[in-house]
Parts: sequence; C-alpha cells; structure tokens
Amino acid sequence: MRTPGGLLPAEFFWREHQIWLADSGYMLPPRYREDWEPSWLTSKKYHWYCEDGRNIARPVTMSATRLSDGQIVSIKKYRKSDHPIEDQIIRFFSGEAVASDPRNHSVPLYDVLQSPRDEDIAFLVMPYLVPIQEYKFSTVGEAVECFHQLIEGLRFMHVQLVAHCDIQLANVMMHPFPLLSDIPHPTHPRRSYDFRRKVKHSTRTERPTRYYIIDFGLSRSFSPGQRLIAPTNIGGDRTVPEYLDPSGLSNPFPIDVYHLGNMIKTHFVRKSSSLSFMKPLLDDMTRTNPEERPTIVEAAERFDKLCASLSHWTLRSRFVYRNEFFVARVYRACRHVVRTIGYVAHEIPAIPTPPPTV
Repeated sequence: MRTPGGLLPAEFFWREHQIWLADSGYMLPPRYREDWEPSWLTSKKYHWYCEDGRNIARPVTMSATRLSDGQIVSIKKYRKSDHPIEDQIIRFFSGEAVASDPRNHSVPLYDVLQSPRDEDIAFLVMPYLVPIQEYKFSTVGEAVECFHQLIEGLRFMHVQLVAHCDIQLANVMMHPFPLLSDIPHPTHPRRSYDFRRKVKHSTRTERPTRYYIIDFGLSRSFSPGQRLIAPTNIGGDRTVPEYLDPSGLSNPFPIDVYHLGNMIKTHFVRKSSSLSFMKPLLDDMTRTNPEERPTIVEAAERFDKLCASLSHWTLRSRFVYRNEFFVARVYRACRHVVRTIGYVAHEIPAIPTPPPTV
C-alpha cells in the first residue's frame, strides 16, 4: 500500500534513471533521488504543502536542473518505436537553418539522451515552459499577440512541409520569463520551483512573452512534390471530421488548421465576451469539409488584416471572461483603467510583441 505522498508506479522510472541523468548533467528534484527522505516527516506539514510531496502531473515529462548553468529544463521520455520521427522533427526545427527565424515557434531542443536501461527509450531535453491558460489575459491585445504567434508558428511548420497533427491546449506553452518572477513549481504554479516563494506575475503587456508549440509525437513530414496524404494520426481533439473517414487516410494540414481554430474557439472565444471579431475566421477554420477551410497561410493573412482593422482602444480594452463574478469584474475594470493610463503614458504598445527569442 502506497503511503500518502509516496511515489506513484510511473515515478519509479525516473528514480531508476536519476543517477544516470545526474551523470549526464541533469539533476532531478529531491523526490526522485535514491537518498530521498520525505520532508513532511520531519516538518510535520501535510505532504501536499511540501515541494517533494506532490506527484508529477504527466509521468512522461520531468523537470530537472541543468548542472552546467543551473537552468531549469524539461525532460521528455518517448519510445522510438511509437514515435520514430519525433526527434528528427524537433532536431530540424532546432537546427541552424531555421532555429534563428523569429517565425519559428517550435520548442527548442537542448539535448537528446539514450536510456541505458531500454534501447527503445530516449529523452528530449527542452526549455521549461508553462501552460498559456495558467495566467489570464489582461487585454484583447495580449490575446491577439498569443494567437498571432501560434498561427505564425503553425504557418512556419507548414511551409517546411511539417504537419503537427495534435495542436491542442496542452501542446501550446509559453516561456515563464519575463512574465513571472520565478520558475513555477510544475504541480503548483503559484509557488516557486523550490517552494520557498510565491510566484508573482506581471501582465503580458508589461512583460511580453513568447509562445511555443510542443510535442511532435504524431507529426508528419513530407518532401517537396510528395502527395500530402497519409494515415490519419488521431490527436487529442477528437472532434475532427476527418477522423470519421473510414479510409483512415487524410491530408494532415487541414487537420492542423481545424485543431488550431477549434482550440482558440473552445478555450478562449467561448469563454470571453471580448473576441467576437474572431468568430468568422474560426468558423471557416473549423468547417466540416477540409477543402472549405483556409490554408494556414490564408488564415494568417486574414488574421493579420483583421488585427490591423482593430482600433487602438479595442486592443487596449480589458479581456473579459464570461465566468467573472460581479464584484471581481468591477475590481478588474477599475484596475484595468489605472493600468491603461500607465501604459499609454509610457507608450507601451497595445500588442505586446516580445523579442525574437527569450
């Protein structure tokens, strides 16, 4: 019987690799070290309030400290037999030819490690990123910049003849800096990575951040001139019309357009009264017939024209969530007015564009 706060079965995998990963230059959190002694046994705290007392949310991914410089990174394990080209695609987007292109929003690759215990398991070392929905948008301009980067990133992929095949909320992330004061703990984003401080966050307008597309486990890569038809890979969004095609074959590029459009529609437009101007474009991106959807290049051009038509004050207007309570809405509205006066006085742009790289 597992004791409260103890390791889950999936977590033993990481403890078994801890010493080897440390020798490779990556130190896992104390919870996964062989000499780990639960801190709550001596502190008398409930395990949930201790840094080492929380189970990882996704056993496939682990955070670690890179020993060479102290940077916090993410390590993803994957089976090469299940995802034979995942490392090839992420290597390509991290290669010198395209890595420096500001339109490239594919997550960078730092390192690839081969498990000494299983020839079929490898590890991808990448930046430590946080979910885009974890911290709310303050203005319409902030949401516009987020969507712009994601559309731009998918367009860049498609130009390189790579289809992601699994664009969903869990697979779009953002860099924690400069938005956050500290690297957040992976299971408690309001606490710092070491659990010693509360994480403070600015608005994206004050501290523009960069967004990334992650997880190429289902991706497809094509050669110039190759027919853009392949066996359908079913991603996390099960509403895709092509998934019902009995042939099991599809063009993955319109599926990407559907995925991105449906993600923005479901998780942002439907939850806010501030994005009605995006509905016509998103409706077209999620049409049942894939031939009626715009390509991502066409969607990007329409989005850019749409954003250019928005007034300065529309972009600075508050991003209003539908589920806000009345008192909270009044407070946020007042705070927004004060912030906006400061933004205008300091000539801070309404659309917070970050530097090309963070």
